[in-house]
Amino acid sequence: MEPISAVYTATGIVVPAWNEANSLYQDGYGSLMRDSRVLSLQPFEALYLVERQKVSIIEEQTKERLVFRELLQKFSEDDPDIWTRYIVYRDLRTRGFVVKGGKGPSLDFLVYERGSYGKKVPRYMIYTVWEGSKVPVERLGKVLDEATGSGKILRLAVVDRRGEIVYYTLSNMDFEKKETRAPQQDPRS
Repeated sequence: MEPISAVYTATGIVVPAWNEANSLYQDGYGSLMRDSRVLSLQPFEALYLVERQKVSIIEEQTKERLVFRELLQKFSEDDPDIWTRYIVYRDLRTRGFVVKGGKGPSLDFLVYERGSYGKKVPRYMIYTVWEGSKVPVERLGKVLDEATGSGKILRLAVVDRRGEIVYYTLSNMDFEKKETRAPQQDPRS
């Protein structure tokens, strides 16, 4: 199958042909631009689709085809964390999830449960960190509050130096509640 054509513009990556744009959109990629039939792709989506050879991206000014490495370099100029976002995005997509870019600095991704895209709201929020990086507890608390306030489960995606990802679920713990247990008898008595 021939790759879908996209264009690298000053404002981002767009898929101008409606049939191709709609096909990608139905599969959970990109967002339709208001008042037009053009699909806009996030950088991590564009990288993933280029790597999978589903999309071919042409630079608007030079009309040159951009390969994965060139795109990554261009995207890195605006977002130094694009590589981390990309490998988490790729991992989630490979596992069969539909993944959308998060809103705001506290959220990397919104993830739909398998088979629920277009039918239900996203179930998970993903916050990404490099293993060993310092993230203040207050920051994690704010992200957790945002997730629980919107009825979503927060997953922390920790990326190690080899690019492997481990997901942790973050939740609130109520230290005020005391669990009452029956006293245990010493087995020696």
